[in-house]
Amino acid sequence: MSLYLKGLFLSASGMLVISPDGLLVKLVEEADSFQIIFWRTLLSSLVLFLVLAATRRRRVVSHVRGMGRLGVWASVMIGISNIAFVTAMTMTTVANTLVVLATLPLFSALIGLAFIGERVRGRTWGAIALSFLGVVIIMSGSLSLGGGTLSGDLVALGIPLSMGTALVLLRKAGDRDTVPVVAFGGLISAGVAFWFCDPWSVSRADMLVIMIMGLLVTPLALSLYTSGARYIPAAEVALLALIETVLGPIWAWVGVGEVPAPMTLVGGALVVGAIAGNSMLALMRRRTPPATAAPPLDGTG
Repeated sequence: MSLYLKGLFLSASGMLVISPDGLLVKLVEEADSFQIIFWRTLLSSLVLFLVLAATRRRRVVSHVRGMGRLGVWASVMIGISNIAFVTAMTMTTVANTLVVLATLPLFSALIGLAFIGERVRGRTWGAIALSFLGVVIIMSGSLSLGGGTLSGDLVALGIPLSMGTALVLLRKAGDRDTVPVVAFGGLISAGVAFWFCDPWSVSRADMLVIMIMGLLVTPLALSLYTSGARYIPAAEVALLALIETVLGPIWAWVGVGEVPAPMTLVGGALVVGAIAGNSMLALMRRRTPPATAAPPLDGTG
């Protein structure tokens, strides 16, 4: 398996694992967003540190030190993304949050251009314009049709901004272990959330759902997804977030009967179409064989 396919497999698997995460957040009945953030990210970090200790053993300290400054900043960005994701899920619909999250590839492309000089092609600029139009349509639906809330949609924009930055930083850092980066990102989220909630008043039923997120879904998904960033460009890793965008609202529809608002569907189709079109054009260009010289005509070749 090539490194490119390895990265593709890792990141796609991560998005498949995390696709029901929005539904799980909606299944929490009483706990507020900061209580969810605290326990979800704290438990996730504990799991990742245990995995790190079990698999790296005496090299744990060296792996943590190997994060470097880029890894530390990536942890901060992942921490911000964790907070924005859960907060948005509690303020607006799953569909709205995930469709706004679908702009992640475009933000990653822009951030990559700014920080590591990755050139953005014309087709990507076109996808950026269509994607932002889709987000505007989603937000207009929140205001006029009650499909979500404008404030929740704006909070959701923090997810692609912060995660896009994290992916670019990990890409720049190269072949480094991403497990400590994700683990420290969770600790940052938990530390912030602790000051805004009473973590000890969560009901048993809510705690059970949060434990599923924190002990299984989140650590596994983020570890797989960010590991892929070591092998393929950040913008291509971000494109795989569309898996969650497509499956997340379906989980919410089936699980809690949360039917997406019409404007969310219209805006979502525009966002997904723009990003998918950009991806398809990139794949077609990648697969086009280079031109070869014509064979000699005198039969001597």
